[in-house]
Amino acid sequence: MKKIITLCAVAILHGAFPSHAGLITGVPTASEQGAGMIMPMVMITNADNNMNPTSGTLALNFNPLSTPILSTLETWSPGSWFADTASWRADLGSPLGVGGTPAANVGSGQIFNSQYGFTFSSNPMMGMANQPAGKSLALKLTAMSSSAMESYNYGETQNRWDRVFSSIGSQVLWNGGMWHNYFTMPAAAAAGTYTASFEVFISNTPFTGTTGYAQYDPAALGATADLNFVPTTINYTWTVVPEPSALATATSGIMLVLVVLRRRMKANG
Repeated sequence: MKKIITLCAVAILHGAFPSHAGLITGVPTASEQGAGMIMPMVMITNADNNMNPTSGTLALNFNPLSTPILSTLETWSPGSWFADTASWRADLGSPLGVGGTPAANVGSGQIFNSQYGFTFSSNPMMGMANQPAGKSLALKLTAMSSSAMESYNYGETQNRWDRVFSSIGSQVLWNGGMWHNYFTMPAAAAAGTYTASFEVFISNTPFTGTTGYAQYDPAALGATADLNFVPTTINYTWTVVPEPSALATATSGIMLVLVVLRRRMKANG
């Protein structure tokens, strides 16, 4: 019964978002992808000096109440398409004809989600230390359940759609601001659960990026960890659900099985 309720909730989700019906300037945001932002909060505790620490432990406050769904532009914004000059169009744009997408605006229709967002919190009076001077926070990809999953740093104003975390061990420097990178998978990805893990550590290299909240130039990729700070790990989980047509077929099959079981129970009762 729990599985049936889940399937029904997914079916509702696929029809729950209003259509912008036409050209949209940016990628649908976390607030347009279901339950909104899901924010793991990183902090430095047990520091030797909360104002400017030289040692400490990175801790995590993260208790997600829902699992984000990777889905298509047509799900998040039905009837919409991106400008042909948008750097994310080729990956995220709907295929020709889907939702009325014109030939000049087609894309590969990848599924995506940006509900997760890294964030850092400091409050020296409450035992949460500031970022250490001359150093920076860093994020390293340590595991990913599918090699087909990709991550991007997105910036609408700069028309930025840059691949980050391109392989296990790849890393970025992070300025501690609320960073919602986009995660994508091919449109044909099998339904199921997908995961990724990141190590958060203090880097000896200061943040000097001009690409938003994350820096991923050679200096960032080669940055080393300050071993005086104990790192922490963030684990992310996403769900890929069947397309609406397949979902309808599956739901119909489940309902038929329930009807048959109910009749048998009555006959035996």
